[in-house]
Amino acid sequence: MNRLGKWVPVLCLTLLLVGCDFEESGGAERDPGGESDWNHAEIVFYDVGQGDSTLLRDGETTILIDTGRHDDDRILSYLEEDEVGTIDLLVLTHPHADHIGNADVILDQYDVSEVWMSGEEHTSLTYERIVDAILESDADYEEPRAGDDTNIGQFQIEVVGPDQLTGNLNDGSIAMRVEVEGVKMLFTGDAEEDAEEQMLEQPERLQADIFHAGHHGSSTSNTAPFLDAVDPEVAIYSAGADNEYGHPHDEVVERIHEKGIDLFGTAEHGEVYVIIEDGEWELYTER
Repeated sequence: MNRLGKWVPVLCLTLLLVGCDFEESGGAERDPGGESDWNHAEIVFYDVGQGDSTLLRDGETTILIDTGRHDDDRILSYLEEDEVGTIDLLVLTHPHADHIGNADVILDQYDVSEVWMSGEEHTSLTYERIVDAILESDADYEEPRAGDDTNIGQFQIEVVGPDQLTGNLNDGSIAMRVEVEGVKMLFTGDAEEDAEEQMLEQPERLQADIFHAGHHGSSTSNTAPFLDAVDPEVAIYSAGADNEYGHPHDEVVERIHEKGIDLFGTAEHGEVYVIIEDGEWELYTER
């Protein structure tokens, strides 16, 4: 099933930085197909408004990072239309409602093998609802820390934060570098400057081809030293159009552009879709 029809191909890179040309008016059919037809991995940065949700899968393994806002359940339709069956790993980066908002429904509707949370606690009803859903599910539960490594299917995951909890929910975000077919992606949730400084103590674990910009592109994150360490080819932010926070902040956009990093975001481009095959990756946008 192809719910988005034509996608616009905008960027093609390999690990050797070999470019390829696309017709800007062209497109590519996005069709998940059957598991037997998969010979690639894909990452979908869902357009869930002022919230976060990203899907990683390779036909056999499915990882979902965050589940969108508590007052916006479009992620449920996306997962259904993308024919997601089971979820091997559900990562809830931190307990704010714009990241964990639909986790309870997903735990109820899907067979989730494992859940990661930071261990930071919140007083919100959304957080309490999610904790109850985890307890009622059959999913394993972990609170990973910097230095933890694991493989889930083809995905190699290195946890780069948090080192320890401080009571700051944003800085306690689970941050991780995910590698598949030699392509590296960095996800840092809403980690802010203090957490970035902590992660910079091991800069060799930060370099990535694709960077999911921290905290929706906020100026409280995405510091110049951190971007230098990550040194990505592309940054992608998740934010709602005309959101009240002004994300992504102008100074971050300028900083990213000054460093020669291509920038895409859900507020402007809708869903952002990356396909990885044979060590090469291509980026498509919904609009």
